[in-house]
Amino acid sequence: MRSTPVARLSHSGIGVGGFYGMHMLGIALPLSAGLLLFGWRATIVVSVVLVSALCAAAVWRRIGARGQPLRLSQAAWLAVLLALMLPAHLASAGRDATGEATWLILPAAGICLAIFMWLFGGLGTGRISPPIVTLLLLAALFGDRLTPQNVLRRDRLFVGDLLKADTSEPRSDRRDSWLTRPRGGDGDAERSVPASYELIQYTTGRERPARGWLPIQGLLRDNLPPLEDLIIGGQPGPIGVASKISVIVGGLFLLYRGLIDIRIPMTILLVEFAALLILPVPTAIADQPLWRWLALRDPNVGAATAITLANYEIMASPVLFMAFFLATSPAARPMSRRARWVYGAVIGATSAAAQLYVSVDFGPYVAMLIASLLAPSLDWLFRPQPLM
Repeated sequence: MRSTPVARLSHSGIGVGGFYGMHMLGIALPLSAGLLLFGWRATIVVSVVLVSALCAAAVWRRIGARGQPLRLSQAAWLAVLLALMLPAHLASAGRDATGEATWLILPAAGICLAIFMWLFGGLGTGRISPPIVTLLLLAALFGDRLTPQNVLRRDRLFVGDLLKADTSEPRSDRRDSWLTRPRGGDGDAERSVPASYELIQYTTGRERPARGWLPIQGLLRDNLPPLEDLIIGGQPGPIGVASKISVIVGGLFLLYRGLIDIRIPMTILLVEFAALLILPVPTAIADQPLWRWLALRDPNVGAATAITLANYEIMASPVLFMAFFLATSPAARPMSRRARWVYGAVIGATSAAAQLYVSVDFGPYVAMLIASLLAPSLDWLFRPQPLM
């Protein structure tokens, strides 16, 4: 009987429980950063998704032959990943503009995760990532309700209420950093238009400049926050994705422990960065967007501006989180080491295109979903050839 990718870890001295336990240590830093940046509501999001997923998995593991491979340790790990991909404002007892209770999304997310784990075969047998499918389903059903808009003030970290934000409109002056911004207004949190929204509006040509003309330099200077805010997490975002430095350190921990293959995140990030420099983007928006391939070669743009735009695209998206914690999963990636180079390249190129023309927030997840479906074909293509 053929063993699953995760089950083979037991032959290398790491049991299944230990495998997920070590991954929990790797995710601890992004989790801690999310709890600091988004407060106790982030704790509620993680707790509700985790408990609902474990309860649902305990039920579905008793249903048919498909339920037998389900493990609670795997359900806990995937539930934490899913919770970190969600915004903290979902932990609200109020109702949205349509009259629906927002908090119901959280137990629904945990239950859907367990159902998808059951459908896709449980431990290490399915190529499709249950957290990604669950998140994309939630995005299709609830749309803008998954868009984060608040982040705690730096003097109200962890203890503040994310929903007690200034009653004024979202900040329009984006040039001052979250770390150095003077306290003003009331409330525990600040409202801000996410950088991901500004980027997708511009790169798809949907932006309508107030003055009739918006060059790419104007986007970077006036519409986007300082890049360091995206790196440290001083901007609205999903719980575990907002602080990119914590995601990087957590990924490096997994690399140090030998739990993930460096080929995958390295190839994803290098290929995506290169694709962001090559693919066409508007160099300016007037009555019509002025599209240009290889914008860095445009004398009105230059290499520095094009590279800065690529940096913003990477830092405003969940690609780092996806590359370290999702794409490296033994169930999703190819088994062949040579195939992993192609797997990472497919994710990187597809993610760049999806971010520029579909969604900065969900493009990397769509890219990984596509690449994981190609993983069996890549394993067959790069299978060892017999000598005779």
